[in-house]
Amino acid sequence: MNNNLVFQEERLGKIMDMLEKEGRILTKNLISILNTTSVTIRKDLALLEQRGLLRRTHGGAIITKKLYPGLALNEKEKINREEKVRIAKQAAKMILDGDTIILDSGSTTSLLAKEIKNRNRITVITNAMNIAIELQNSEISVILVGGNLLKESSTLVGPLADNMLRQVTADKLFMGVDGIDFKVGLTTPNIHEAKTSRVMMEISGETILVVDASKFGRRSLGVISPLTKINTIVTTKKLSEQELQQLNNNGIEVIIA
Repeated sequence: MNNNLVFQEERLGKIMDMLEKEGRILTKNLISILNTTSVTIRKDLALLEQRGLLRRTHGGAIITKKLYPGLALNEKEKINREEKVRIAKQAAKMILDGDTIILDSGSTTSLLAKEIKNRNRITVITNAMNIAIELQNSEISVILVGGNLLKESSTLVGPLADNMLRQVTADKLFMGVDGIDFKVGLTTPNIHEAKTSRVMMEISGETILVVDASKFGRRSLGVISPLTKINTIVTTKKLSEQELQQLNNNGIEVIIA
């Protein structure tokens, strides 16, 4: 990712942090706080509106509670890539020789597969076709879960996938989601994918959430689980003291990549 895109994503993260705290922001204040131009701020707000995170108003923007519809995998891979690479590198350190892990579908878990492909003595269970293909020429043992194909995300879900998953167990699940809401929990646009992810959590000894900053504060249709059901979050999000305290009170470890 070039420097301009990195700086843009940093600005977008700061804008969303302010929105989540205040609920409303003014363009004139953003110009001063972020030390940039009105043209740049308008472009940033337009991009965030396109992502479904806010609604532009006269002179500023308000946070939106509209459900996030999700993106195709090839579109997800373009967003916050540098953050996702950092998260994948950090998460890879948590995988030990002899581990059996589940890699749920998603752009960050796909990058995690790339990080570990040169290792051995690891078994990967996945419902993501692209992850299985990434690992096919490696020394890693791969179990590809069957099911109904969600073409946009190369993901296999549904009753066949759920039944197959219930025949195995894993040490760790590395899971990406489309939305994290402290009240609603973990969400994804497809209700069948949500159910399959829930089964993955049930059969895993530990659930590790790998998510970039953009996932916080938004919701999608399918609820996977309450946030309290996970063990660890690996993220680039600079959480507030209140958010960190809430997570720590529920026994959730937060690792900043």
